[in-house]
Amino acid sequence: MNISRRKFIKYCIGSAASLGLAPSLLPKLAKALDTPGDLPSIIWIEGASCSGCSVSLANLIGDCSESGPTDFPDLLFNYMNASFAKTFMTAAGDLAVESLRAAQKNDYILVVEGGIPTAFNGMACTLFTENGVDVTMLEAVQELAPKAQAVVCVGTCASFGGIPASGSNPTGIQTVSQCTGIPTINIPGCPAHPDWVAATIAKVLCGEAFVLDDNDGRPVDIFHRTVHYFCPRRPLYDKGHFATEIGQEGKCFYKLGCKGPYTIADCSARGWNNGFNYCIQANVPCVGCAEKSFPANELFKHQG
Repeated sequence: MNISRRKFIKYCIGSAASLGLAPSLLPKLAKALDTPGDLPSIIWIEGASCSGCSVSLANLIGDCSESGPTDFPDLLFNYMNASFAKTFMTAAGDLAVESLRAAQKNDYILVVEGGIPTAFNGMACTLFTENGVDVTMLEAVQELAPKAQAVVCVGTCASFGGIPASGSNPTGIQTVSQCTGIPTINIPGCPAHPDWVAATIAKVLCGEAFVLDDNDGRPVDIFHRTVHYFCPRRPLYDKGHFATEIGQEGKCFYKLGCKGPYTIADCSARGWNNGFNYCIQANVPCVGCAEKSFPANELFKHQG
């Protein structure tokens, strides 16, 4: 199913509060999307990751009806001026590289998914080949980030290192900020929620300033409450009704190691798959995938 700019704007209007979009932003977005040729290009590059954030974004935006978009790749390439996004684009090889290089000549937004391998001179992750020479993810980030209008890190791997940086980290995974010294807008999550990404890109397209939290670079209009704050099982926590094993209905998972009280994300209020479900509703504890500490040595640890 294809979408239109009108549907995307309707989606943003209908979801403005939950996306953290101010009503004053919507006319600016409508004006920006009305002249897509004047929009900055989007260059989306992927490093050490499973492409889960791309898949999450492609799977869902809206409610599969006329009230919102259902096909994000169509939005990216037909209405948002994406020039390079390997998971979504049909171009490959030299043609894809030409698109990336052309985008660099004008204003562009750099979106990074995945961590940046730095060991072995970055050769653990090559992004493309140009003139017979492999270009690593490290080289690409160091070239593209300084000149970008904004750098958006999508997912915990890009924002904080995530799974690729866990354990012994043999490939020397770093974040974009660590590799370049450039501040980034971080949208963590494993994967990141499509709404979080859509709202952030919408604000960047409108030239809106971001208020980011001091320690983690996350937009505070999206990341300002814990999963626990909105959790429908919070009354069970308050009453001391704790589960003794995973999968129990009508019990709080705190004593099984649920990280909801320490994880800044609105999963419990927003839900996933069009608000249909999320981890705790599926009867498993929150693993804290939107935090720097993810993945912990023990995802689930009894609290006693």
